[in-house]
Amino acid sequence: MELRKINEIIISSRNILFNNRVNDTVISSLEEVLSCWREIEVDSSRNILKYCIGEALQQIKQSKLTSAGRVLNLIHNLPLSLDGLNNWDLDYFISMELPNFLEHFEEIHNSRDISLYVFQQISNQYFNSDLLNR
Repeated sequence: MELRKINEIIISSRNILFNNRVNDTVISSLEEVLSCWREIEVDSSRNILKYCIGEALQQIKQSKLTSAGRVLNLIHNLPLSLDGLNNWDLDYFISMELPNFLEHFEEIHNSRDISLYVFQQISNQYFNSDLLNR
């Protein structure tokens, strides 16, 4: 699966879930992304997507559609390729995407666990690389 297709699936699934709807295409598409997680070049993004899409699928099965949509919204812009990582704006993610997620913590199932996992993975990616030195 093309990396661009992964982003498209996450965004379209998020949009459907935000309209408090779900269909078989959302579930099967997200499951397809999970089956292709090894193709994601960025370690932190690969781990985050695997965790968060699994969480979103569980929430969909429990009819927590808005919560699942918010989880997908958090991860929709993560870099999937090494080139994407070099161009990714970490500061924007930390100052905009993450606060937007946390602003709705009361309506997001497992928001604390998700937030901590995402922080951990991104921290590992940056502290274990020379990206901080750019």
